[in-house]
This record gives sequence, structure tokens and C-alpha cells, in this order.
Amino acid sequence: MTRTAALIRPYREADLAAVYDVCVRTADAGADARGKYRSDDLMPDLFAGPYVFLEPDFAFVLDDGRRAVVYLGRRL
Repeated sequence: MTRTAALIRPYREADLAAVYDVCVRTADAGADARGKYRSDDLMPDLFAGPYVFLEPDFAFVLDDGRRAVVYLGRRL
């Protein structure tokens, strides 16, 4: 198996599902919050959405070579 180095890169629209997935799976104090709220999109809408929708120039992801596995937001 060939390993690809993880890479921090700018967010792309194609990363949205992965960013939301990471967010909801860590939204319960680092644990999985799926099923905890009426909508699994609640926490991603609150915490990741503002970066990816309102200020995408300040959104970054850690890409493991297959998908975004971490998202980062940079403050002004």
C-alpha cells in the first residue's frame, strides 16, 4: 500500500459532506453526536457552516489523500 502524506489545503465545495460528517461525529465533546438532535446537520450548520458558506477563504481541510478528515477555520 502506498501512503500519501496528509495535506492541509483550502476547502472545496466537494468537501462539504466530509466536513459535515467530521463535525457531527465529534460534536458531543469529541464523541459522536449523530441522533442526539432532531437533525444531524444542527452542529455542522452552527460550527462548520459559517466558514464554508460565509467565509470559504478562511476554511481549510486536512486531506488524507482520499477525503477531508479534519476541517479548520481561520479567524480574521
